[in-house]
Amino acid sequence: MNKIYEEIKLYYSDKLSNFNKRLVPIIDVKEMCGVSIPNAKIIAKKYANTDEGFYFLDNCKFITLDEENIYGLMLGYLKVDIDVLMKYLDIFLSHLDNWLSCDITCANLKIIKKMPDFFKKNTKIWLKSDNFYVKRFAVVILLDYFLNENFDNNDLYYLADFNEDDYYFNMALAWYFSVAIVKQYDETIKIFENYIIKNKFVHNKSIQKCVESFRVSDENKNYLKSLKI
Repeated sequence: MNKIYEEIKLYYSDKLSNFNKRLVPIIDVKEMCGVSIPNAKIIAKKYANTDEGFYFLDNCKFITLDEENIYGLMLGYLKVDIDVLMKYLDIFLSHLDNWLSCDITCANLKIIKKMPDFFKKNTKIWLKSDNFYVKRFAVVILLDYFLNENFDNNDLYYLADFNEDDYYFNMALAWYFSVAIVKQYDETIKIFENYIIKNKFVHNKSIQKCVESFRVSDENKNYLKSLKI
């Protein structure tokens, strides 16, 4: 048995697994996550760039959520050429079926900071996917890495044009716009003032997230409330 699977058993918690059954919407699809994210990171970092790690990446069946999380996290620790990384990322995305694996993988892909243009082009490809979790992956990448020095206000309008009927994709969009209000207020507020966001749920949920945020001033919260549909 691959050592990674031995460590999954070592760190596995029934209590956490039962908790995550209420958190991640893939019940009856695969076994639930019983390894905490900090421990999954320990496993991923330990075996990245080792023979055991590459065997895991080449042969993973994605039967459990633990496997999916560790696979995604391991991508952030790889020291390989970009074409090799993208090969494994494509495999990961072909199996992506939940928001948790999506979001932790995005956060751990620090290489994006070194190659923003390359990954920015890929977000446009991923946003055309039929898999809404792959679409969410693209949105979270834009949220995590393109709302600071790499910000382009065209992203606001591009994402505002989506009008999909998928909860987890729409929640990612709302998350994106709420963080954009914090980091790029002057450009983002225009999106709300002119009701550019096509999806009513996304528009209102974005405002709700801003109102609940400690990073948005009371003055801006009150103004945003007045812009709800």
